[in-house]
Amino acid sequence: MIPAMTKKELAEVAGYSYRRLHDINTELPKDKKLFVKCEGGKFDLALFVQRWIAYRMDAVEEESEELSKVKAQHEKVKKEKTEIEVARMRSEYVPMADVTRTWENVAAIVSNRLITLPEKLAPSLVMIDDPDTAEAIIEREVRDMMSMIANTPLPGEFNDMAPSDAEDEE
Repeated sequence: MIPAMTKKELAEVAGYSYRRLHDINTELPKDKKLFVKCEGGKFDLALFVQRWIAYRMDAVEEESEELSKVKAQHEKVKKEKTEIEVARMRSEYVPMADVTRTWENVAAIVSNRLITLPEKLAPSLVMIDDPDTAEAIIEREVRDMMSMIANTPLPGEFNDMAPSDAEDEE
């Protein structure tokens, strides 16, 4: 004789509430339903236990697969982080903030020098009649400006400089 129980008794065997088992049973395909009727309006205990174990094993496998995916993603992120750190040590990688700061510094130097160029050159050029001499004076000032731009510290060098050093460079 096949042991038969009510749904509430089966829920007690599983250690779950009847409502939770009912919800689980509703989501399962027909061939995997937990509650299988037998004689007398009760439900087959042996079949319930077999299907309940299969359901729980599937859930454990899904959790294990999800954990494996999370671990794989974590390892990928760790690898990328290490690659960035190594690239930074080799000076192959520069943080965006440092690049931005460098270009802001270059732009400030160029802007300041260009704004003051006419004021600086006007007294020197006012009395010069020779175009070659005027050209030489202008060229010297432009070269000074270009040297100043070329001497702008690289992103890694900003970290080593004190704020007063950065101002002296301008």
